Amino acid sequence: MNLIDTPLLAAALATGAITVAAWPLHPRRVRVASDRTPPAPHGEERSIVARRRVRRALRRPPTARAVADWCDDLARTLRSGSTLRDALETTLPADDATRHATDTMRMQLERGRPVADTVTRSGSIGAHLSLAFGVIGVVARLGGAPAAAIDRTAMTLRRRAADSDERRSQAAQARLSAQVLTAVPVSMLALLLATDDDVRTVIARPVGAGCVVAGLVLNGLGALWMRRIVGATP
Repeated sequence: MNLIDTPLLAAALATGAITVAAWPLHPRRVRVASDRTPPAPHGEERSIVARRRVRRALRRPPTARAVADWCDDLARTLRSGSTLRDALETTLPADDATRHATDTMRMQLERGRPVADTVTRSGSIGAHLSLAFGVIGVVARLGGAPAAAIDRTAMTLRRRAADSDERRSQAAQARLSAQVLTAVPVSMLALLLATDDDVRTVIARPVGAGCVVAGLVLNGLGALWMRRIVGATP
């Protein structure tokens, strides 16, 4: 590395600092924002982007609120006089991920499989939908008032969602601290490279460049670790 390369290194570090500084406080908003990428100019590329966006959304497990809304719809259908099997076959979730996760269940029901066996063999569907299916399976085996049980399941899922929102709100200060601790060292290094000849001289040497690379790697690992700690909410 020579002195000619240091402006390029400074520009790269400044770009990295800006990228880190743009790390949002709400981890789930990152995924929502990334799904709203402007479409490509060509029609074929737009369709490819749209298909990838749909596949990403369908791979995610259903959220607690989405499953709660589906449970509310099931309870209303049951109160209108439908049987549990008919309600499960005809009540489609409004959420795409929930609809995709329950497609196998509806297909098995249409083939005549019992409700209790169907909901226990629907594969990996996420914790929230597993709770709803567990309650449906118990009701199908033991009988009783399915609408009331499914209503209580919806209330439990909404409490889960509210608790998760509360935890994310309480962790906002920790996420801000993690963001600052990640961005400040990189920004300071970029500023020193742009203004201090001695720093550029040290960075131009193999030992100095190695120290900078090691520091950036450790800083990145620390950022990932802190983000995992403060952003891990069920």
